Amino acid sequence: MATSPKKGNLNAQAFDTLRRDIISCTLKPGTTITEAWLTEHYALGKAAIRHALARLTQQGLTLNQGRLGYTVAPITIKSIRDSYQARRLIEPELCRLAAGRLDGDKLRALRDCSSASYDRNSAAEMIAFSQANHRFHCLIAHAAGNDRLARLIEELSDDHMRIAYVSMVYGQSSEYWNDDHAGIVAALESGCGDEAARLMTEHLASGEEAIMKAILNLPELLETSLSSS
Repeated sequence: MATSPKKGNLNAQAFDTLRRDIISCTLKPGTTITEAWLTEHYALGKAAIRHALARLTQQGLTLNQGRLGYTVAPITIKSIRDSYQARRLIEPELCRLAAGRLDGDKLRALRDCSSASYDRNSAAEMIAFSQANHRFHCLIAHAAGNDRLARLIEELSDDHMRIAYVSMVYGQSSEYWNDDHAGIVAALESGCGDEAARLMTEHLASGEEAIMKAILNLPELLETSLSSS
């Protein structure tokens, strides 16, 4: 049976709302949440909340704990390092494959993502900026033409959105991404795959260093969810 437009809209609203609050750490990593609490707190229907939790769990942002409810996926030092290791192995090669294969529309989209900025006093702008960063990496991955690797990058980059948000709150400048991204786009447009791969490798390495520095200065997250394992 097809989902009605109204039901579909409620499902999307619930998913977008919970995802936003997980990314901004309004729902802190490691926090236990239940369908009943979320339904009451967000004034959304139970069915929509259940649908949102299923999608969030599929994306790795929540963990299903059975009768105990759900846990907002922890941010751990190991998970950050593992994720960046996977990205360093995959994304440079995707850049090499994508070089020279992006049409005018995709290049314009990449430049739009690269020019995004934010005000650190605006949570909405920081979330929008982290979404632009997410889209930048996913556009390149899809342009490479390997759908399986593109889906993997989407998953890894999606979880990075909340890590990136935290690093912005604690001092990381938008210029860091903008400058790196502009160089990658130029290399992709000129068809220089090796250069694009090299720049992506450097971008991910410096990103990991900056994010680890920011994360380790978060005592409230260290107390609840950050660990070495």
